[in-house]
Amino acid sequence: MTALAAPPESPHGEPRLIAAMFSRIARRYDLLNHLLSFGLDLRWRNLMADLALLRQGDHALDVATGTADSAFVLRKRVGPRGRVVGLDLTREMLLVAMAKVRSRREAGVELNEGDAMHLPYRDGVFRAATMAFGGRNVPDLEGAFREMARVLEAGGRVVFLELNRPTLWGFRHVFDWYFHTFAPLIGGLISGDRGAYEYLPRSVDRFEDVEDIGRIMGRAGLRDVQVRRLAFGSAVIHVGVAPGAGTSDARDR
Repeated sequence: MTALAAPPESPHGEPRLIAAMFSRIARRYDLLNHLLSFGLDLRWRNLMADLALLRQGDHALDVATGTADSAFVLRKRVGPRGRVVGLDLTREMLLVAMAKVRSRREAGVELNEGDAMHLPYRDGVFRAATMAFGGRNVPDLEGAFREMARVLEAGGRVVFLELNRPTLWGFRHVFDWYFHTFAPLIGGLISGDRGAYEYLPRSVDRFEDVEDIGRIMGRAGLRDVQVRRLAFGSAVIHVGVAPGAGTSDARDR
């Protein structure tokens, strides 16, 4: 039997290893997301969609869409005249997403296989571009943000949701125990791939901090960067505006 390819040791690892890892856990990905986050991942995705400020009839892009949970949330914001495109590198994740599209009879969600570093879309075609829990899995976060900004119309929004180590004393210790000990145990039992759920906390520990992400978005050409901390800082949403609209000073709220 061929040995499983080990997950990357750090965030921004080799895309081939990332894709192989998600291929192995695709069938249990949704269940474990909801279970390990106590359902908060769905609430956070809804807030991400709210911060995209989409209007009825808009076009939106969800990068690293996975099984398309965020794409379905965005679809509700753009309405029947709008369109949502979800893009992911891992075919097995997209197969799960396609099955969900068929079961929901959701004609307004289009799914594409592709690379966040080289988005296969023209400049300025979307009103918003989102990414949920995918930033640790791209080789170059600034390059991904730059690509997302490129495909936005002037004044469109990049909304980035990612896990983060909380800073609140006490809660951080509980979070670390849960994330490093309990989550890999349960994730491994249900998915059959403990290594994938050991990579999850390891990648969060070594990921860029909140302030660095804001600076990276700025270097990628995004303006008026805002930060929203969730669940005592265990998840964070960054919002940046594509060039061409009025801006104000960056703020943390």
